[in-house]
Amino acid sequence: MNAALLIDQADATAARLRQWLLSGSVQCGDGAQAGGIFGAFDAKGGARYVYPEITGYYLHWLGDVAGSHGEARLQQHAQAAADWAGRALASGQVPATRSYLGGGDGDDWRNHAVFFFDLAMLLRGLCAASEAGLIALPGFAVARLVEELAAFVDSDGRIRAARLLHAGHVLPERWSTLGGPFEVKASSRVELAARHHCVPETLAAACRELAASYRPQIATLPLQMLHPTLYFAEGMLVAAADCREPIATLAQRCLALADAQGNLPEAEDSPVPRSDILAQTLRVLLLTGTADSAAAETLVRNLCQRVDAAGQLPFRVDTPERLPNVWCAMFAEQALRWFAQARRGEALPAAEWLV
Repeated sequence: MNAALLIDQADATAARLRQWLLSGSVQCGDGAQAGGIFGAFDAKGGARYVYPEITGYYLHWLGDVAGSHGEARLQQHAQAAADWAGRALASGQVPATRSYLGGGDGDDWRNHAVFFFDLAMLLRGLCAASEAGLIALPGFAVARLVEELAAFVDSDGRIRAARLLHAGHVLPERWSTLGGPFEVKASSRVELAARHHCVPETLAAACRELAASYRPQIATLPLQMLHPTLYFAEGMLVAAADCREPIATLAQRCLALADAQGNLPEAEDSPVPRSDILAQTLRVLLLTGTADSAAAETLVRNLCQRVDAAGQLPFRVDTPERLPNVWCAMFAEQALRWFAQARRGEALPAAEWLV
């Protein structure tokens, strides 16, 4: 495929993804969770839960596409999501990690805790949508999120990944519960929020220190699970903009794990070919100026082939049930749109707009 055709394919696929994301299919339309964004779907096509992290991504993504894709519609989606956040944070509440729809799965271990990462993504989404002129800054929700995030800072000045809501529960040992480099994405978004609301110095200092502590090992960071590793790279692009060269090296190490078809594994020891990891890798390559290789183009073709005619993108393609996934779609839309822009010689947005 020649260069012009690949640009056209990326543009067309991104347009289908946008159409699905803006169709109302990913946003709860009524009930207690109206305005919240769905995380994933079941085999029958029903939404399983509303997710604060993904609602934050959606608000952030709306801000990134603002200006060229029907402002009134974007504003409606953004306002509904902001209203959901305001309700979820009212009266000292904090949104459940996963608010399941239609009953069931109420004992999800994730809902026994709140996570720094999730709340930081929601905070950034509200701020980004406001920066893009889609909504007025929801001051109450922003203040509540900053308050909650500040409570994650331990007495030693370090950020905890999770805070238990119910005494007596023990969280499983997962990358999301143990914390680590991936939290730099979250901490960098908290720092951006200081443009809009006062961030307590204890929280601001913890965010700065987290990124600083990983600067010496950016290029050599163990890959392990690629999804959180790429979150780290995304965070460092904002927190340490002068470190693009070692961030590019880290992204190239991820890219080197791709097979001939452009599939990237979940981890070095796991062959699961996840769609979000493809899009994440491509975005980091683009923002470090290293997406001009044949291997990167293979990622683009692979990602395009995964999107169906309705604009839905499955989390993985190695199972009979290819279930559409909302955050994968947002990551992929942004990656493919930015790829086409870069290949046309257009300037890319700043790294802070990376969803």
